[in-house]
Amino acid sequence: MQEIMLLILTLVAIAMFWQHRRYHYIRHDLAQDMQRPLHSTDAFHVMVFFKLKPGDRVVETARRFALQLQSFSQARLIYAGQAAFTVNALHLDNREWDGVLLFEFPSRDDYEQSRVDARAVLARRLFADSYLHGMRRNRSASLLVPQWLLRRRMKDLLLGRWRIEPLQNSLAFETAPEFQPWRNRVSRLRALHEVNRDGLVMFNLIKYGAAGHQDFAEIYGDKLLSRMAVFRHGPLHMGRSVALEEFARFDRVYIAYYPSARYFADLIASQYFHHIAGSKLMGDSFRVATAPITARL
Repeated sequence: MQEIMLLILTLVAIAMFWQHRRYHYIRHDLAQDMQRPLHSTDAFHVMVFFKLKPGDRVVETARRFALQLQSFSQARLIYAGQAAFTVNALHLDNREWDGVLLFEFPSRDDYEQSRVDARAVLARRLFADSYLHGMRRNRSASLLVPQWLLRRRMKDLLLGRWRIEPLQNSLAFETAPEFQPWRNRVSRLRALHEVNRDGLVMFNLIKYGAAGHQDFAEIYGDKLLSRMAVFRHGPLHMGRSVALEEFARFDRVYIAYYPSARYFADLIASQYFHHIAGSKLMGDSFRVATAPITARL
């Protein structure tokens, strides 16, 4: 009996290690996310949403801003992305962003010191417009996401759920007038696929409704988690939202990876997604879909 238990524990440990290694590859090589898993608990993350000046390019402008910021601060670039579309929250101005940068500062105090530096003001003048939002990243929860998805997959297999249903276009999504903004966003996603064919990173700033607290599973939905477990995508960063500008109040930050912009376009245009998560698109949350360009900086 002891030998059987030892064998089971060994197989579980191997599966967990394998899951960790493949998600490490996805994070660094496909999502181009440079986050260190065991960062300091004092670390403070800042998202920079930016709009380009006429004639400027996303990669060059993002590179110049990152270099200028890092020249006088301890900020570390975690991720850079070119935006496909923006879904604005009700309590934010209606703006369409061109790109997003994610930085890690050693602490909130380090960020505040750099924020008031005159060189930070000059750096932000590279953009036509910009908006900064903070995050207290939950290191443990973010690190455990791959294992949660592995557990989800094992549970589905034990329950006989071997296959994931193929995506089929939603007739309502294709024809209903209320989905016209999302049809435009699908078109932009398909164009963004040529920028990076290996991934899409979605920034989500979530404001909870009257129901109050929502966890990881509630945000993404039971069936969508099963799909994530099969197709190897899901949250890269999970944390508490910290307002820095414009009195924008959100509760949580979820930054999630998807296999490609084309995959995400097919997903949100599908009958499957329309049925299980379509209502989530309409909430008072702020979302920006981006193609990874970190390696090009």
